[in-house]
Amino acid sequence: MMRTKEIMVIMILGITLLLSGCAGTDLDPAHDLSVERGDIVTLDYTLMHENGTVIETSDVSTAKDSEIDQISEPITFEAGSGQMLIGIDEGILGMSEGEQRSLTLPPEKAFGYYSEDLVQPITIDEYQQATNTSEIPAPGEMLLTPTGTLTVKDVNATHILLDANSPLAGQTMIFDVTVTSIEKGQESVSDIEGLSTGNDL
Repeated sequence: MMRTKEIMVIMILGITLLLSGCAGTDLDPAHDLSVERGDIVTLDYTLMHENGTVIETSDVSTAKDSEIDQISEPITFEAGSGQMLIGIDEGILGMSEGEQRSLTLPPEKAFGYYSEDLVQPITIDEYQQATNTSEIPAPGEMLLTPTGTLTVKDVNATHILLDANSPLAGQTMIFDVTVTSIEKGQESVSDIEGLSTGNDL
């Protein structure tokens, strides 16, 4: 009789330990996902100057603290595809859902260095014909074009000086990012590399 009781006690203890072990284990495979090239990633972000001044953000509390009226949308893109700044593409690799990271991006990995070659004059007549308007833009005005944003650098009696450099060119930028979702690509880079390094048949 004692033998039977001992066996029952051991079985009960074993089941209890097994259940407690399962309760502490996250069985959701998505929890272990990390960003690889080819994944579709969504980020909450805050873009700042190197001194910490916030330029734009998708975070409500950061916008409120920085007295920014317009809150940006989270950004969604394919990691490693070149859709984003190089520093962001590189900086988010290996991050998991919910992870936060502060990325310091030098100019070459952010908005590039300032180039005088991207500053070009056009006549006021050319500008008015291209925009179908009789208006003359003011210095500092930002013009949205199909190829990007142009800044009116100067205006005189006959010409408008347009600057195609990013307003943030030449600056080191800070991006605080949080990965809010990861959608795995059809083939991860590790899968492709595994195929390329396999034995030839």
